[in-house]
Order: sequence, then structure tokens, then C-alpha cells
Amino acid sequence: MDKMKSDSSFSRRDILQVGTGTAAIVSAAGVLGASTAVLAQNAPRPAAPAGRIRTGEQNPFYDYSPMPKRPKLTWPNGARVAVHIVPNIEHWDVHDDKGHMDVRNNPRNDYGLRVAVWRLFDAFSERKIQTTIALNATVCKFYPDVIAAAKARGDEFMGHGMTNSEHLDLVPRENAAQIVRQAVTTIRTATGQRVRGWLGPGLGEADGTLDALKAAGVEYVCDWGSADDQPFPLKNGMYAVPYTVDINDLGLIDRQGTPASQFSQYIVDAFDTLYREGAEQARVLPIALHPFLTGAPHRVPHLIKALDYIKGHDKVWFARGGDILDAYKAATARTRPT
Repeated sequence: MDKMKSDSSFSRRDILQVGTGTAAIVSAAGVLGASTAVLAQNAPRPAAPAGRIRTGEQNPFYDYSPMPKRPKLTWPNGARVAVHIVPNIEHWDVHDDKGHMDVRNNPRNDYGLRVAVWRLFDAFSERKIQTTIALNATVCKFYPDVIAAAKARGDEFMGHGMTNSEHLDLVPRENAAQIVRQAVTTIRTATGQRVRGWLGPGLGEADGTLDALKAAGVEYVCDWGSADDQPFPLKNGMYAVPYTVDINDLGLIDRQGTPASQFSQYIVDAFDTLYREGAEQARVLPIALHPFLTGAPHRVPHLIKALDYIKGHDKVWFARGGDILDAYKAATARTRPT
């Protein structure tokens, strides 16, 4: 498989954003040249060695915790749902690691940084909503106006690698740890904020990444956050804060071709479910956004409709990742046996 990756003429962006669905990816392969990365999607997995039967691997990073057996969790002011909005503000290099340019997609992402992010900032500011920005650290260097505006709004900056052109699960362990250290230092220096949270580019981690994050002073990760509707502790002393690959415009809109109106309805439907359940157990509704997608002029009105619907409910808390973690730790400290 390593040889297949090295022989591929595709960048990772070609796989992720060239179109929506398998048919578009296969079509792209025909245009751009055969890609073993694409072909491998449908290739049979290699057989395990004879005599070896997998009996399962317990997750080494956190314990299983069934929701019905947990102590009641409450949010500040009796909120049933904490709404955790995570704009992914990213930088993609013009050239990939083989020197190829992605002219189709790169300007599209730049639209998010030049135009769409400002549209989202206006929508959030009008509704007094602060967010947790998953930030490629290189944004601090190339787009300082975005950083200044987010700081003025009171947004939290969560580490999101150096660029989105390099994912931690595709580099050696030592490189991944170096990316963590450099990204955290860059963001802290540029923003003056402590970097409390982390979301890996592409939700990727290498072996040892969680320990590297802890050593860098990071308190929570969102990579594992899709496992739950509440924060939960990790075995190395960190925490996971809910994130989503479902209520996520990249997966739904860009890869599946979901209309923005339907994406908005998904947000509303998820909120209704969590708001009902939150009467007994407080929940988190994560909403993952990418400015170039949801900040587009034909999509942002649908996001606004969903936000206004949520704000029409009393027991709702729009919160940043660090705020959610602090409230969770305070609440669980009260319910922990002495």
C-alpha cells in the first residue's frame, strides 16, 4: 500500500474535493490519470496470515461509558444543549508534495478566506455567537486579518495542524509530534491565547499524537469527539469534546452533494432530538463548517435559518470548546463520589 501511495499522481485533495460521490471520483481518475489511491477504495483487503484470527482490540485511549449509567449532567443556567460551532479555517498549499497544482479547488478554498468567512463572522456577531475555530497555524502567517477579526469576536482558537495539506496519519510519528508542537506555538504566539483544544487535519492522528498534544499543553481533542454527545475523559488525562462528521458541511455538501436547505434541516432535526433528550442528560450539538462551503451566498441563508430556530429556544447555550470542557469538569466534580 505504501508503494501504491507513492506511485499515485493524486494529491489527497483530489480524493476529498474533486467531486461528490464515488462516480465523480472515478470520473476524476479518468481525467487526471489512474490513481491507485482511488482504485484501492474498492480493492479487496489483503487476507490475514493463516492461523491468525482477530479477537478484537479494546480502545486504548478511553473507556466505554453507556449513557444510561452516567450521573446526570447539567449545563450552566439549566441549558439542555450546548451548541458547539466549529468553523474550520484552513490553508491549502498551491502545490502538493509532488509539485502538482490544484487550480480547481485552491481558489475555492481561498474564497472562504477572502469573502465567505466575513459573511459567517457577520452572521455570528449579529446573533452574539462565539465559536471554536479549528485553525491551521499557517493562517496566522498568511491571513492575519482573519485572526484579528476572530480575536475581536472572542472566538477560541483550536489547533488544526500547520496546513491542511499534511495530515498527521500520513507522516511518521516524530513528524506528527513536531507538527503539533509547531502549530501550538505558532497559534499561541500569533493570538496570545493558550491553545486548549485540537482537531487534526482530516481528523488524523499518528501513534503518540495524544501524548504529544498533552505535552504541548492541549487539554482536549475533537478527533475522538464524534464518539459521544457529551465530553468524556481520555486515559492520558486529556478530554474529548464532541465534534461531528455528520452535521459537517464538508461531508454532506461537498462529498455527498446534500443541498444547503437539507443541511439546515439536519441541524434542526439533530437539535430537536438533543433538546428533548437534554431534559434528562445535557448534550452537545457540534456543527462543523467550512467557510468556502456554508459561507457561500446561496448557502448561508439556510445556516442562518437553523441558527435562528435554535436561538428561539430558551434552554440553549452557544459555547466554545474550552467553555464546554470547563462546565463538564465542574459538573462531574460535583457528581463524583467522595
